[in-house]
Amino acid sequence: MSKARPAVLGAFVFGAIGLAVAAVLFFGGARFFQPTGRAIIYFAGSVAGLDIGAPVTFRGVRVGTVQQIALHISAEGEARIPVIVEILPDQVVLRDSQQETTGTRLERLIAAGLSAQLASQSFVTGMLRVDLDFRPDAETEMVEVDDSGLTQIPAVRSGIERLLSALEQVPMQDVVQSAQSVLENVNRVTASLEGELGPLLDGARDLVETADRAVATTEGAVTQLQAELSSSLDEFDGLIGDARTQFAARGPELASLLASANGAAERAEALISSLEAIAAPRSRLRTDLEATASNLAASAASLRGFANAVERDPSTILRGR
Repeated sequence: MSKARPAVLGAFVFGAIGLAVAAVLFFGGARFFQPTGRAIIYFAGSVAGLDIGAPVTFRGVRVGTVQQIALHISAEGEARIPVIVEILPDQVVLRDSQQETTGTRLERLIAAGLSAQLASQSFVTGMLRVDLDFRPDAETEMVEVDDSGLTQIPAVRSGIERLLSALEQVPMQDVVQSAQSVLENVNRVTASLEGELGPLLDGARDLVETADRAVATTEGAVTQLQAELSSSLDEFDGLIGDARTQFAARGPELASLLASANGAAERAEALISSLEAIAAPRSRLRTDLEATASNLAASAASLRGFANAVERDPSTILRGR
């Protein structure tokens, strides 16, 4: 069996060390080269779903991780869950116009209203994260006696915790009794409606049956009327056909009759024109007629005078004038 060469063995050892260092740098981030800050947060409610290594974010930006989760119970039975987080200060750039400041950067952010709240990472897995944000008007919770020596970030209850707390204060027994009373009233109203709706439904059924009969009668009348109307239309069509036939047969006679009527109308118009010419004030015929009438009047006057003279003296006929 050949002995291992020292050079090969040394290269293998140095290679393994290099891989280990690379793995630490890759999986551990830049913690060996960047300063880190630790802080503690006391949560009063449940932290189910929050595990070590969970992200610490500020409005979606990851600024650290959860490093430790513990449980503190006081003699009075009050339970607090301290969560130690590790924050990378280089992830947060603090811009301040003041040249001289007191306290660390994290303490100054807390003084400006920085607080921590549990938030959901995923609705599917139910995992939680620690969400940091400025909430100066929010109701925060802090532990006065803290011997951890770490900066304490105030905690704010999440919306689910506030909802559960509000539900715990609701008198469920009174609510259940009220619900039972409401259900009893609903049952009584339902029974009353069933008793009153029975006759109403019977009346509605009778009305529907009457309407059905009326519809059936109407349909029969409409059918009969349709048949009679069809017969009348057929007769009317026949009458129109006969009229067309008669008109076609009597067409020449009607044309001759219309021509004769037109001639008579023309002759009547000529006669009317002649009468209008005779009756005109300055027409010759009218002048002659007026002269003749004057002569006749004069002759009648002479005869009247002669008759009067003969009547006075009959001998005038024998003597003459």
